[in-house]
Amino acid sequence: MAGTAIHVDTNASWWQNAVPNDITTSGYMTLPRLVISKGLGAGNFSASYAKLQNTDITAYGGSLDWAIINGGLVSPTLAIRGTYGVLKGIDTYDVKTYGGEIFLSKGFAFLVPYGAVGKVWSDARGVITPDLTLRDNSSGTRFTLGLRLSFAIPKIVFEASQGEERSYSAKISVGL
Repeated sequence: MAGTAIHVDTNASWWQNAVPNDITTSGYMTLPRLVISKGLGAGNFSASYAKLQNTDITAYGGSLDWAIINGGLVSPTLAIRGTYGVLKGIDTYDVKTYGGEIFLSKGFAFLVPYGAVGKVWSDARGVITPDLTLRDNSSGTRFTLGLRLSFAIPKIVFEASQGEERSYSAKISVGL
């Protein structure tokens, strides 16, 4: 299980005009997610599914991580990640995101701090009327800092990402 929280200015006119009911908690929109991961040698494949509270909005996506340099006792791990995501449940709006990041991490006993920098691209389309469709293709840079606590069971991850907006995530996982 994972969850992400993003700060929202609920007094902004765009928010008040676009969101029919308040789906925030203390000014944060939260998104719980179910994440399934499978290790593939030097890589890892993950898939996720999320549903926004009190709406029909769902999001799903996946990522593939691959270690370029496997860390050791004194050397860090350098990995790349590719991501894809889709938002569904809004009849008049469609968005897909793609991303690529490079991660650097170094484990110290059960603590693994990491940082990443990457690029995110989005392809969004909104249908205003049958004759008027707005489209936006954009990109941005994202920075991430995180800490993974690797106990036998469970593993816990805390993460902060800064792109156009800042988000905070936590994940609890079980596995060997």
